Amino acid sequence: MFPNPLAGAQTAEDVAVTELRAAIMRGDLPPGAAIRQDATARKFGLSVIPVREALKTLTAEGLITHRAQQGYVVTELDPEELDGIYRVRELLEGEAERVGVQRLNTPTLNAMRKSMHAQRLAARAADAAGVIANNRRFHFEIFDLCDNPLLRRYVRQIWDGLDSHQAVFYRRTLIIGDTSRLDRIHAEHGRILDTLAAGDHESAVGLLAQHRRANHESLRAFLRSEGSLSQPHEWFR
Repeated sequence: MFPNPLAGAQTAEDVAVTELRAAIMRGDLPPGAAIRQDATARKFGLSVIPVREALKTLTAEGLITHRAQQGYVVTELDPEELDGIYRVRELLEGEAERVGVQRLNTPTLNAMRKSMHAQRLAARAADAAGVIANNRRFHFEIFDLCDNPLLRRYVRQIWDGLDSHQAVFYRRTLIIGDTSRLDRIHAEHGRILDTLAAGDHESAVGLLAQHRRANHESLRAFLRSEGSLSQPHEWFR
């Protein structure tokens, strides 16, 4: 499960950061879930010190929040906070997309199409983690073509901070067999790809903005309907 310590430069803190981030993004640690340092250290086969440092790192990234009298919990968002995040996404991603679409080539378009179809298959298999991973690959094919590394880093951090909420959203909707939003995402991705393949970059950027707004509206409605997203899980058992 973990990297071989003899094989490379990963420290115990690196391992803890990587595994905690993955658990949050998969939804194994949902928003609002408490993270006990001693139990997490035992789970990873580490001492408490690197786990504590990893929690500080993820707190700085916004994935985890430290609460007085409670300790560390996976960050929860309310609808108003989500609105602020999507406003920043609009500004940063819009700029990254305007640059990235100008540099698209056939291999990139093929990779996007592959991710789109893989996301569709993941949705049919009720695989929330697969849905999120392939959706991310689809969009980052464009973002990664932007020549501003600082902009790319900020975009990635924002996506990281939303993944745990997306995971709960997709898990809960897929459990009850509701694929309506995923069907719309597939259709929106298809239109974006067709427009990019036709070389209409300006229209594609507009479609990407519409797609982002639709995602915002869906997640906002979910947060309003669900309240706290925290749920029982097997992390500490």
